[in-house]
Amino acid sequence: MSPAASAYDVTEYGDPDDGVHTDAFRGAIDACADAGGGTVVVPSGEYTTGTIRLRSDVTLHLEAGAVVRPATEESAFTSKHIGPDGERVFLLAEDAENVTIAGEGEFDGRGTEFMRMDTPIQGHSNESASHPLVSNGPHEARQGQRYLARSDGTEGWPVAKPDFRPGPMFRFNHCTDVTVRDVTLRDMPAWTLSFHGSEEIDVLGVDILNHMLIPNCDGIHIGDSRNVHVSDCTIRSCDDCITFGARPDVETTCEGVTVTNCTLSSSACAIKFGSGTDDTIRDCVFQNIVVQGSNRGLGIQHRDSGDLENVLFTDVVIDSNLLPGPWWGKGEPIHVSSVPRDEDTELGAIRNVRFENVVARSENGALVYGAEGSDIENVTFDDVRIELTGSENAELVGGNFDLQPTSVLPPIFEHDIAGVHVENVRNVTMRDVELSWADDLPGYYRDGLACSNVEGVLVDGFVGRQAHRGEDGSDGAAIRLSDARDVTVRDSRAADGTTTFLALDGTEDERLLTNNDLLDAEDPGDVERFATSGNAPSL
Repeated sequence: MSPAASAYDVTEYGDPDDGVHTDAFRGAIDACADAGGGTVVVPSGEYTTGTIRLRSDVTLHLEAGAVVRPATEESAFTSKHIGPDGERVFLLAEDAENVTIAGEGEFDGRGTEFMRMDTPIQGHSNESASHPLVSNGPHEARQGQRYLARSDGTEGWPVAKPDFRPGPMFRFNHCTDVTVRDVTLRDMPAWTLSFHGSEEIDVLGVDILNHMLIPNCDGIHIGDSRNVHVSDCTIRSCDDCITFGARPDVETTCEGVTVTNCTLSSSACAIKFGSGTDDTIRDCVFQNIVVQGSNRGLGIQHRDSGDLENVLFTDVVIDSNLLPGPWWGKGEPIHVSSVPRDEDTELGAIRNVRFENVVARSENGALVYGAEGSDIENVTFDDVRIELTGSENAELVGGNFDLQPTSVLPPIFEHDIAGVHVENVRNVTMRDVELSWADDLPGYYRDGLACSNVEGVLVDGFVGRQAHRGEDGSDGAAIRLSDARDVTVRDSRAADGTTTFLALDGTEDERLLTNNDLLDAEDPGDVERFATSGNAPSL
């Protein structure tokens, strides 16, 4: 069949009904599929549709100047796949092969029309024991009853949800050979691209430009899908830009994912694993990523029985901020946590996670945290630089660990902040990690690198100090190890202004302390239990 013969123009398949073009889109797609496949062309112009079903061997091509919007009436959408808030899917492909959405046009999700943009998400904070905006509360935040108090203002909070909104906007269930290429997806009211149980997926050169205060408008959700390639995309979303999940009732494993050459901004997390981690997720690579103005940068939020293994982040620049309001996360550039969702959870494992060649400017430190009894093993920071700065929102929400969602631990609790905090982990490597601190930070910023209950610690080429200089930093240390075992510190340097370089509490099997430059440290610290050599000054 010639290319001309295989093209189907939506404008030739019926006139719009009260301005809605659903029948025209459905007619063109069905005609194309029934003829063996081809391209459905959407010419320049404005279109409104209800649910569209994409079929095998069909390419939906939006020409430059074409804008497709969802209808506003709930009746225009399928009653199948109703979301937790009553959402109904906009474009659906199920059990399809060789399906494509492409072109220079755009889909406009009308999110700011559906949402209650003048109303912040509901909640109050007169009682710290139970807050409706904290997942699985009660919290133990540093701010106590003031935490998320509406009296402090709600500017920057997510907006309230309407009685109805479409979503997920583009859902692919059990599909093979899916391509989304070049189009712009704008102002989505709920999940944007959603893949479930699918294989061989390419998302190439797509711009996802969502509103930064509309909850649940994730950019790309990859669930139980394998061989996924995302490249050359710009994604701005209130919720996670790219997120991963896995369920045990789906045959396909979430594996074989590459994300390259993307620019990401999120009020939640730029790249997030979880919090639905009921089955295996493995073999994922992220390279050449820029994270701009996000709440969290790179996140693993493990809460369930599945294992997560073999994940590499490399060549990443991060700018993460401490946002006001009920956001999950507290401005961490890197966040890895494994915490049971509830008392009945048999928690899986995290293994072999590496962060290489990362440069971050952040308003909080990096966090690697396992609950007691969790299984986190082989975490490496290699050539990671973190510049920690102050935040205008520190008084409102700062100085806390945020482990939402969980009902086993307080989901949010007060804690001193280190440049990098690692807790309840086996085999941690900190190689060529560099920390720098802004002046006039709150007092809860304390140590440079803090490791608690860690077995197997290699610190190699660390450069840094505690958060505060002079007397204000006297209780901090460049490196603090508590209840740690099998420890080596080598080829590291105390930065100018270091008070104590190394503080130990309850450690065992201290091995080597070699070739460290401690000339700028007032006190080398607890070094007598190590085999020492080559340090300056001589220990």
